[in-house]
Amino acid sequence: MSAGERFADTFSLPKDMVVNATLFHMVGASELFVENFKGIISYTCHDILIKGNHIKYCVSGDCLMIEYYSNEDMKISGRIREVKVIRN
Repeated sequence: MSAGERFADTFSLPKDMVVNATLFHMVGASELFVENFKGIISYTCHDILIKGNHIKYCVSGDCLMIEYYSNEDMKISGRIREVKVIRN
């Protein structure tokens, strides 16, 4: 457990805010909401590569589409098969 995680636990703070974690909220297998990310590295209808804080994520599936995108969050729709963590 990192110092940031221990700090969050000690003071009952949300870990995602303290350690700057990327959040994924999935609704069924067709919608994925992503928060607190650094950017989009690549985007096709089969894979979306997302840059987090010191880590990358790959969303894989079919007919993937970014429905909206802002500095704070984005919504991905399509047939989502998996979300993988890619260590740098």
